[in-house]
Amino acid sequence: MIITAIVLATAAAFCLALGTHFQQHAVAAMAPGPRRRATWVTGLGLMGLVTVLNVIALGLGPVAIVQPIGAVSLVAAVLIGQRFFGLRLGAPLLISIAVTLFGVFSFVTTSARFAHDLSATEQSVTWLLAVLIALSIFAGLFSISSAGHIPRVIITGIVFGTVAAATHVLARSVIVAGLPGLDGLGARWWLLLSAVGLASAAGFWLVQTAYACGPAETVLAGLTVIDPIVAVIIGAAFFGEYSGLTPVATLGLLASAGIGIGGVWMLSRFHPKVLSARSTVISPVPAPAATTHPLQQGTQS
Repeated sequence: MIITAIVLATAAAFCLALGTHFQQHAVAAMAPGPRRRATWVTGLGLMGLVTVLNVIALGLGPVAIVQPIGAVSLVAAVLIGQRFFGLRLGAPLLISIAVTLFGVFSFVTTSARFAHDLSATEQSVTWLLAVLIALSIFAGLFSISSAGHIPRVIITGIVFGTVAAATHVLARSVIVAGLPGLDGLGARWWLLLSAVGLASAAGFWLVQTAYACGPAETVLAGLTVIDPIVAVIIGAAFFGEYSGLTPVATLGLLASAGIGIGGVWMLSRFHPKVLSARSTVISPVPAPAATTHPLQQGTQS
């Protein structure tokens, strides 16, 4: 089942890269009209396919393995950007991507060794439900704030990481025991499903605002780093998925997370679009040529 989960998550990563580029290009670079609408809807359809593939993958495999595979989308997005959008692959960009991927995959290799079946209780599901509702409200308010590109990416990653953890709980419970009823944990299951839909909608809207003020690669880098980190933290804190973590492994996870976040910061600083925008802002505006008023010419003569 884990092999199937990896294949599905990899397919989802490529769809995520395509969908991100379609939506970012429609939001940030196209004039309003039928073509922009069609491009955006195509991206939306790909994002829907990503959701379906990820839900199935999260039901078949642990979060610590499935979610970080999304980092493949960062590589795919860069190749798509180079091929279709003229993205220049300079050394700073490639180093930033390499650092990000190293952080993600080192996080995976450490956390996956300690992953085991989750233990969902009424209390843990209730806590996760409360976190999802709070994040949905916060993301909605954050989307209309004056925050910059990177803060929007970070909050989106936190929202989708929590959604991924909740989806894993929902999918695993269905695979193990089938659809629940409406009593006991079953009622909370349906409430959690509703909260996942609400949080997904809030995160989706927030990521649209991130597309409007920054490059697609930065969005993907932030999501592929922050998303799995948050999902693993929730799995460990609420459901005991990583209860066997040793102090050394915990330090390794923290170091890997720091490296991955550092890679996202580098990407936000050295992406060609960011550098181009920065040089446009700081380049001096040429002073207008000095002219002599006709009356001054007459006085001088």
